[in-house]
Amino acid sequence: MSIEQLLTTAAPGPNRWIYRPAPRASARLRLFCFPYAGSGPALFRRWVDAIPEDVDIMAVRLPGRDNRIKEPAYREWPALLAAIEDSLRDMLTGRFVFFGHSMGAAVAYELARQLSAKGGPLPAHLVLAGCRAPHVPRYIPAIHHLPDEEFYEGLRDISGTPPEVLADKKFMALLAPTLRADIQLAETWSGTASEPLAVPITVFAGADDAIAPPDRMPEWARYTRRQFAAHVLPGEHFFLHTAEDALLRHIRSTLESC
Repeated sequence: MSIEQLLTTAAPGPNRWIYRPAPRASARLRLFCFPYAGSGPALFRRWVDAIPEDVDIMAVRLPGRDNRIKEPAYREWPALLAAIEDSLRDMLTGRFVFFGHSMGAAVAYELARQLSAKGGPLPAHLVLAGCRAPHVPRYIPAIHHLPDEEFYEGLRDISGTPPEVLADKKFMALLAPTLRADIQLAETWSGTASEPLAVPITVFAGADDAIAPPDRMPEWARYTRRQFAAHVLPGEHFFLHTAEDALLRHIRSTLESC
C-alpha cells in the first residue's frame, strides 16, 4: 500500500461511499470491493484492465480515509453495517459480486449475511481473501488498545502501512485513528457458524500468511449452501499485492461465470 492508496481517488461524486475508477454504465455485473484495514478505494484502481469489460468496479470508500479523512471511522460492527447497507441500497440491483481482503472480507461477508437475514438482494458470488472464518480464533495478539508507540510497532507486522508512513509522525497522527478503528473491528470480529448463505463462496489465502493461515481457510465452506472453492497463492498476508496477477486471473474467471 502506498500513500496514494491511502488518500487519493477522484472526487466523491453523488455517493461518497463509492469510487468507480472506470464507470461502465452498460455493465452486466457490479463488483463491490472492500479494502483492508486503513486502506482506501484507490487500492482497486489498477484492477480495471484485468477484469472483464462488462464488469463495473465499485470500490467502497469507508469514512476516515481518502477524501473522507475528516470523518470518524467506525469502531462497532452494527453501526458500520447499517451505514454501508443504507448507502449502497440503491446500487444492490441486478447482478453483483462482493470482494474483500482481510478486514474488508469480513465486511463483505457480514454485509451479505445481513442482507440475507432481511431477505434482501444477495451477491452472485462472495470472494474473500486473507480472512479467517468467523469462528476461527485469532492467531496474533490484539493491538488496537495499545499506546501509540506500541500500536505503531504492531502495525509494522500486521498492516500494509508503508515504513515511510509509519516514520512520518504528522501523517500518522492523521491516519492513526482510522487504522486503530479498523483494526479494532478486525480484532473484535468473531462468531460461530451461522445459517449458511445461498451464495457461492471463493476464498484465497497467502501460503505464508500468519494472520489467516491457509490450512484453516477451507473452514469457510460451512458458511455456504452453494459452491465453495479455496485457493492458496504465494506470499504472506498482503498477497493481493505480491501475487496480484494470479489473484486477478482467478477473480476474472469467477466473474465470467457469474
